[in-house]
Amino acid sequence: MMIYTDSKIAMSWIRQKKCHTKKSPSSEVQNLIQRAEKWLHENRFSNKIAKWETKVWGEIPADFGRK
Repeated sequence: MMIYTDSKIAMSWIRQKKCHTKKSPSSEVQNLIQRAEKWLHENRFSNKIAKWETKVWGEIPADFGRK
């Protein structure tokens, strides 16, 4: 199954298995980031992650009303 994102930054984080945020996340978000990075290092997945072409296809449906 293909996974789409409109974020090149998110795609790079997945490739590098590391969140490179410049913000200081709350402790709850830091915990979620650590769990996600741990999962990425310990697991493999075969899903291709592709760039959602917003200018061509419009907003990602999950984003409607949430930006």
